[in-house]
Amino acid sequence: MSNLQIKNATLITPAVFEPGGRQPSRPAHSFRPWHYLLGLMLCLLLAILAFLLSATSLELRVTPVNSQIQLDGPYHIELGERTLLMPGQYQLQITHPGYQQHQQVLDTSSSDNFSLDIHLAPQPGRLQLATNVPAQVFIDGQAVGNSQQDITNLPLGQHQLQLTAERYLPYEQPIEIVGFGKLQTLSVELKPGWGTLQLDSYPPGATLSLNDVPQGQTPLQLELMAGEHRLQLSHPGYQSWQQRLQIEPGQNLSIEQARLLPASATLNLSSKPVGASVTLDGLYQGKTPVVLSLEANKTHQLQLLLEGYQPLDREVQAPSGSKQALDLPLTALLGKVAISSEHQDALLYVNDILMGRANQTLELATRPQRVRITLDGYADFTRELTPRAGQLIRLQAKLKTLEQARFDALPKQLQILGDARLHLFHPQVSFQMGASRREQGRRANETIHNVKLSRPFYLGATEVTNRQYRQFESFHSSSHAEGASLDGENQPAVNVSWLNAARFCNWLSAQQGLAPFYLIEDNQYQGFDATSNGYRLPSEAEWAWAARYQNAAMQQFSWGQQLPPPPASANLAGLESAALVGDVLANFEDKFRVSAPVGSFAANDKGLYDLMGNVSEWVHDVYQIHSGLNFKAEQDPLGSQQGIHHVIRGASWAHARLTELRLSYRDYGSEPRRDLGFRLARYAEPLSNVKETTP
Repeated sequence: MSNLQIKNATLITPAVFEPGGRQPSRPAHSFRPWHYLLGLMLCLLLAILAFLLSATSLELRVTPVNSQIQLDGPYHIELGERTLLMPGQYQLQITHPGYQQHQQVLDTSSSDNFSLDIHLAPQPGRLQLATNVPAQVFIDGQAVGNSQQDITNLPLGQHQLQLTAERYLPYEQPIEIVGFGKLQTLSVELKPGWGTLQLDSYPPGATLSLNDVPQGQTPLQLELMAGEHRLQLSHPGYQSWQQRLQIEPGQNLSIEQARLLPASATLNLSSKPVGASVTLDGLYQGKTPVVLSLEANKTHQLQLLLEGYQPLDREVQAPSGSKQALDLPLTALLGKVAISSEHQDALLYVNDILMGRANQTLELATRPQRVRITLDGYADFTRELTPRAGQLIRLQAKLKTLEQARFDALPKQLQILGDARLHLFHPQVSFQMGASRREQGRRANETIHNVKLSRPFYLGATEVTNRQYRQFESFHSSSHAEGASLDGENQPAVNVSWLNAARFCNWLSAQQGLAPFYLIEDNQYQGFDATSNGYRLPSEAEWAWAARYQNAAMQQFSWGQQLPPPPASANLAGLESAALVGDVLANFEDKFRVSAPVGSFAANDKGLYDLMGNVSEWVHDVYQIHSGLNFKAEQDPLGSQQGIHHVIRGASWAHARLTELRLSYRDYGSEPRRDLGFRLARYAEPLSNVKETTP
């Protein structure tokens, strides 16, 4: 402490403590009013600010502009075009004279801002009508009241006014409704819809019916509604008087004297036989039996005419109002008909009346007669004929067996695939197939055996052409022979296997809804259905009959019994084909190197082409050699159901040797050849029970 130095120190001395006493009071402030005014203004500003922050704005645009607007609610302030609304609900009401009142509730809790465009709708118009009669009122087709009351609630604008009243004409006019609650008045006079009729009759006192409703007795006057009316006057002992009358509104018609004629008599006329034509005083009246109306107490000329009978003339007269019946017998004009039949037991019917046995002479009326002759097992023979008076008509009835009649009803020709034609045949003959061992050129497979054809069948007039075959197999090509085309549209389809020819037949059957003849599964041949009448290849027997059988004998060649063939008799291996085949016919030309268009050479006696020449032909039968030991004729043979090879018949454009040119020549195979085609066949009718032909 000794080293501490205090420079310029001020000496602090203790003060004497004295207890505190009362402070001297200040003088009180004086009253200042502006303080209160300032506070009041501040509160007011705060209140305004709170109102502005919580108020909802309403902007209102009203048409028409001078409408009266009333807004009821908690509190609102109008600021120019806007109104500020305190929170709560307000009732808005807008009115204007001539317009419909608008009312709306505004809830400030649903929106902070209302902007409304309000267009007051004009009040509907009113219409007061003055009419001469009470009428129903329609506006634009809708019923709105009657003319004795004010029509209200009419929309302003253009409308169509209609008035209707019973027995008066409808009234219609356009009307302009001005609306705005104004009452419009209109005076309308409805015009009567009737006319008057003054009617008298002779004799008087006739009862008048108007549209079948009695109106009174003549003379009388009626009011008739406009339109057409049917008038009828009746009086005992007189014919009724009828007339149609057209009357216009306001028209006055007069019929001074409607004359009624005395009542006619009624004649019920009949004849024996019935159906006679009747004329009365030269006017046709119909056919007996007929009811005639006759003028009373007058002589009438009556005539009856019926074919096969003498004309009948008669005078008739009847009292007024009488009813009579007259039955007149007619005298027949007879002609003789001599009917004969080779069958003595046949029965004769004329107009379905049994007359006895067929062989007799009848006297029949000279009018159309239907003659029918029947016999069990035969088809009915019918003819329509008209006997002639004083003359004899002879009728020879040739009865057909049921089978022959059925055959005659079949179409004689079929046309398929555009231009392919098949002819109908029913040979019913027995003949020998094959050739004698002594015949030059004969082969060992040409054994003589007997066959019989009994089923009617169709056979193609020509071989199937490329164009026809391509409808089944569109990409088929018959190819060519060393550059000479075999593929022409009308050349025979060749290079076709036997199986594909059978498939073509089944395809054609399906096209026409026929049961298939060939049984083919998975492109494998399984046999055939002999009961079917579907398309097939000709049987060997059918082909041999069609090619060889002429004048009840079998020909050796298609042109006769001798070689060489006549010029241009068939398409064979002539000089034109020398570069294509090994053997040709010397000094023979047919103008075709290969196959010719089908039908290029003359048809045979059956109307069939190219059975000899052009192309060889597949036939139906499985190839086999007949023993020749069975002397019984085989009926409609079709060969075995199964086999590897099938028969080929006929020479082609590539053949020239004696063996091949003979119609009995038989070949076989299964594969296609360039000179091998086929033609179509089918049975005319299906057969339900045919036994399989054994080999």
